[in-house]
Amino acid sequence: MNSEQIDQLSQLVGPDRVSIDPAVLTPLSRDASYRSQKLERAGQTIALAEAVVTPKDEADIAAVLKWCAANGVPVTPRGPGSSVMGSQIPLRGGVLLDLRHFNQVLEIDPYNRLARVQGSILLSDLEAELNKHGLTGGHYPQSFYVAGVAGSMTMRGTGTFSSLYGSVEDRLAELRVVLPSGDVYQSHNSPRASTGPDLRQLFLGSEGCFGVITEVTLKVIPIPQTRLYASFAFDSFEAALDTTRTMQAAGVVPAVLRIYDPVETAAKHTQFTAADGSWLMVLLYEGAAELTQVQAQIVARVAAGQGGRDMGEEPAQSWERKRFDVSWMSDQVARDGGVAEAIEIAASWSALPKVMEAMRQAAGRTMDKVMGHVSHIYSDGACLYVISTGTKPTEAEALMAYDQLWQDVMEVVTAEGAVICHHHGIGYERAPWLEAEHGAVGLGLLHGLKRMIDPAGVMNPGKLTF
Repeated sequence: MNSEQIDQLSQLVGPDRVSIDPAVLTPLSRDASYRSQKLERAGQTIALAEAVVTPKDEADIAAVLKWCAANGVPVTPRGPGSSVMGSQIPLRGGVLLDLRHFNQVLEIDPYNRLARVQGSILLSDLEAELNKHGLTGGHYPQSFYVAGVAGSMTMRGTGTFSSLYGSVEDRLAELRVVLPSGDVYQSHNSPRASTGPDLRQLFLGSEGCFGVITEVTLKVIPIPQTRLYASFAFDSFEAALDTTRTMQAAGVVPAVLRIYDPVETAAKHTQFTAADGSWLMVLLYEGAAELTQVQAQIVARVAAGQGGRDMGEEPAQSWERKRFDVSWMSDQVARDGGVAEAIEIAASWSALPKVMEAMRQAAGRTMDKVMGHVSHIYSDGACLYVISTGTKPTEAEALMAYDQLWQDVMEVVTAEGAVICHHHGIGYERAPWLEAEHGAVGLGLLHGLKRMIDPAGVMNPGKLTF
């Protein structure tokens, strides 16, 4: 961008809303990805915006997007910045649209169980407001205290209670989106509709490439009456998976179900010595007291039939107390030569054991410690996490390790036919494998949508292979 363009932006939204100060540009050009955190230690960024624009209202957003499209200037929307895949990093410079102050609750409708909010409100702040009305959002990712609502939508995110409450696509009622043309799309909420393709879905998982979500209306629920905990230790992954499949067939829908491999069990549940060397399942049920008790009884019976040993409530309660704390991974990255990464995919029940082993072996070629767990269960499969840490001789080698880790793990994931991402998004880390995921025809459809919605190609370029 040149000085004339900076002046034009200043005239458009006001000089106090445009900054080219490196002290402003640098932190906003980063996100929460571990590679970005590693570079930050050295005072570096993956890429740097040329100007930060802080719009005062939706009209400003529309004016900036229209100007960027007309002038061929890249524009990257950024909310609270919690992405861990680099989706909010301005890979091609240009304008970074700082939307953090669009963070208000606009309306709570207890009768219809809806909440209308601005896009950058933190999930935790929204939850606090909902609780005042006896309501909850049901969406609790580990980024609960740092992630915004619109970002959760654009990354097609999910939360730890998704087995019962669903992911963002299940919580979504309405969207309001400013398109690259400056036009505004407002969806319409209804319990269900058969009015052609659901246009809201275009923006879920779009990673800011199709427009800026300014408002979201969410489906909310009453705060559950009861929360009940349980846990079981199994001698094999297959026994834990079969327990999960069987309970689902019986109609049991826990709010949370996680299966830790023996390494992660030992790392995170050291106080439960009876689970040493085992696959640890933790469960949490929510709802009416009678319902949670019946579900717990069914699962206990099914688990016993698979050789599961009842570990009581405490392992699940311990998980709940620590569920938002991933500081130990950032602490590892902050060490000289330290590397840490969490890679999540999705696979069918029959594929999970093989994919788990293949991912652990692939990560082990680069990293020192590898562990994994299953979470977010569905009728036909589940989300699988592989978490790895390591220490390299130099910071340069630590950064190189990220390239090798992603290459090795994504290769085995695609080879096994698993989905390369469950909820963290594509960003720049997974971009090289997007064609393998969608196929050439599918990727062509995606690119066709991009050309139609953003013909100038200015919205968050460099993401989703655009």
